[in-house]
Amino acid sequence: MGSLKIFALAGVMAVSASAIASAADLAYAPPPPPPPELKGTIGGGWYLRGDVGVGVQSYGDLDVRLNGGPVLGAAGVTSFNTVKSKSDFTGFAGVGVGYQFNNYLRFDLTGEYRGGSINGRDQLSYDFGTPTDQINTYRADIASFVGLANAYIDLGTWNCLTPYLGAGIGFANHTVNGLSDMGINQAVGGGANVSFAYADSATKTTVAWALMAGVSYDVTPNLKLDIGYRYLNLGDGPTMGLRGAAGLLANPSSSVRFKDLDSHDIRIGMRWNFSDPSCCGPVERPVAYAAPVVRKY
Repeated sequence: MGSLKIFALAGVMAVSASAIASAADLAYAPPPPPPPELKGTIGGGWYLRGDVGVGVQSYGDLDVRLNGGPVLGAAGVTSFNTVKSKSDFTGFAGVGVGYQFNNYLRFDLTGEYRGGSINGRDQLSYDFGTPTDQINTYRADIASFVGLANAYIDLGTWNCLTPYLGAGIGFANHTVNGLSDMGINQAVGGGANVSFAYADSATKTTVAWALMAGVSYDVTPNLKLDIGYRYLNLGDGPTMGLRGAAGLLANPSSSVRFKDLDSHDIRIGMRWNFSDPSCCGPVERPVAYAAPVVRKY
């Protein structure tokens, strides 16, 4: 009888121990895994970039000189004004190298070649015994090399898209070729005459600056597609001496210059990052807490 009590007591203790072990296992159950985190923009690292685009280029003022001085101050000139012509399209292509310090700040150095044409017009009246009105139309080819140091602020990444703002400062080297000056003279009460002048090529280097806004897209972990707008101020063009015309332009010190050149650009480019980037996608985060192993008997 005593043996039966001992066996019953041992069975109760075994069942209790099993229940306590199960309760311990439940107390140490691991927490649910954290939700996946969306990776941000590429972190620090060097990158190369290439860009192409098109711009609408114009000038702010047309500086015309007769015999080395202002047109309106020249002998016989009674009135003068410039007429701003329509803007001209220009194409450009460039390359650069940069460094991204973190997810929000990056810098690069860029160089680009721009090519296109530029047009201008003025009107004047003069009187050398016969009152005469004249219209001059100017046209030239302009090529520019632009070098800029740029800084950008990336505004965060959503679904692999990163909007940004930027600014740059540097220089622009302008070369103007093939300037032609076609003049039409209309004497009051008389017929019209045509005059023609031209200018040799001229070059000038001036300060340039830019303001930018756009968005980039993570194509691959290392490659970004960049689409943006840029306002580019190109400074003044070179002074070009006019030759080949009689009358008012017989003096070789007569000249024309396009001032305050600027352009509104649309750019499309690619950026290749050399570092180990973090592109868009879920991040595999380590488990912060692991449940202890409980041996069951």
